[in-house]
Amino acid sequence: MNNKHQFRARVRNVNYEYLEDYQITNDYSNIGEALDSILEEHKELKKNHWNLQYISHTVAEIVNERMSNELNRIRLGTNNTDRNTQILIELLQGYMQLQNVRHIPTTDMYKTEFLTHTEEVVRSRITKMKQRKDSKVK
Repeated sequence: MNNKHQFRARVRNVNYEYLEDYQITNDYSNIGEALDSILEEHKELKKNHWNLQYISHTVAEIVNERMSNELNRIRLGTNNTDRNTQILIELLQGYMQLQNVRHIPTTDMYKTEFLTHTEEVVRSRITKMKQRKDSKVK
């Protein structure tokens, strides 16, 4: 038999009525059993709440770490692209100065066949790289 401790306690009328209702609803023989049951439920809920906090904290850390790694890869790729673009601009500017170019027709004025072909090659290359990346992830 379980050891039991007897004590006297004062509770608000609302809480006492709740205990009586709980006792009747759950078919306990006295209020002490009802109170024991409520306390056990409370302990279980407290434990589950702690577990949920732990799980949500752990999941948040893992998501944060993985997102950080992916964002870092994107940032490095963007930096590399930016650097290459700046190099190309400098080379083109130097070439244009060397050739004494004063005016350039822009692509909205005239789009050459080689530019159209180059854009298509780059678009195709990017699509292939994306397909490779997507197939590696799965």
